This record gives sequence, C-alpha cells and structure tokens, in this order.
Amino acid sequence: MQKKVTIHINGKQTYPEGHEDQQELIIEGTYYERNGVFYVVYKEAGSESTGLEEVTTFLSIKEGAVVLNRKGAIDLSQEFKEGVLNRSIYTTCYGKIWLSVMPRRVECDLTVHGGRISLEYNLFIDDKLVSYNLLLLNIKEDLPQ
Repeated sequence: MQKKVTIHINGKQTYPEGHEDQQELIIEGTYYERNGVFYVVYKEAGSESTGLEEVTTFLSIKEGAVVLNRKGAIDLSQEFKEGVLNRSIYTTCYGKIWLSVMPRRVECDLTVHGGRISLEYNLFIDDKLVSYNLLLLNIKEDLPQ
C-alpha cells in the first residue's frame, strides 16, 4: 500500500578546486514496498526562473543498490551500487550530457514506515571528475492527524 511521506533531501557537492555547494529540499511524496523492493516517488514543480517543467523522481531500493530515474523536464537513469561505475545520459531541453557516478558508499536503512538513504559518490561529466557528492534522504511517513 502506498503511503504519503515527507522526504528531507540534503545534498552537498565538494569540487576539486575546493569550494562546496549545499542544497536542502523538503517535499511530499509516496513510498511503498513490493516484493522486497522499496519505492519512493516525488514530483518537483517546474520553475519559470529556470525554464524547466515538472520533474518526477522514482527511486527503487534493494540489496545495496539504489536506482534513480527522473522523467519530465529532464530524463536520467542512474544506478548507485558501491564500487560500480554507472554511465548514463542526462537529457534536458538544452541537450544531452554523459554522466557517470562512482559510488563510494551506499547505505539504506528502510522499513515499511520510512527510513534513510545515504549516498556518497564521485560525479563525472564526459569522464572528467566534477565533484564529490553526499546525498541524504530521510523518508518519514505522514501520520493522520
């Protein structure tokens, strides 16, 4: 059964030159488990300032692997599995980019009520290191009031 959840997303990028960027997003989504696989789905609204339309993010989590699929204004599919390089094409209205991720840590602590996903990975564009990344997702079931 799908549950309404609140998802706290924290991202941090450290660039080879030494500077850092951080983002925080709190968003509502849905969460469910089927056949031992957990699923998280949420939508990010479009923005006139960026010119991008809505994006739907689908995460599937099982046995040490997190698969990320984004559809809408952008199109992307990435798999995060510790120590396994994943190459994909990031498609936007501006064109396509080759992205690769090399996960150093993939930790998932999920139950039917929610939990935590922690990813540490290196991000490459056209095989050139762009940043070291930390992505944390905390998923909390919305309880009836």
